[in-house]
Amino acid sequence: MKAANKQLTEWDAELNQLHERNGDLVLKVQMLEQELKEAQHDRHENKNSAPTDAKFLEPADLLNQLKGRRKKSKADLADMQTVLEILSYLEESD
Repeated sequence: MKAANKQLTEWDAELNQLHERNGDLVLKVQMLEQELKEAQHDRHENKNSAPTDAKFLEPADLLNQLKGRRKKSKADLADMQTVLEILSYLEESD
């Protein structure tokens, strides 16, 4: 009878250790789930705040605007600056 009681006491102690370990693991899982939710939320916010692709005019429209600003010029540095101004204006208006 003493041997059986001793065995039961050992099993009870082992079971208590397993319950403690299980409780620690449950807490760890809950913490990791919370971290995952926060990371997903941050990712969603970053995705929504990321700049969208710029919308550019059709090449013919862009050329017409360039000709409207610099009637008889050939493509040079000043033309490129004008094109960049047009593109910058389009990005700001979106």
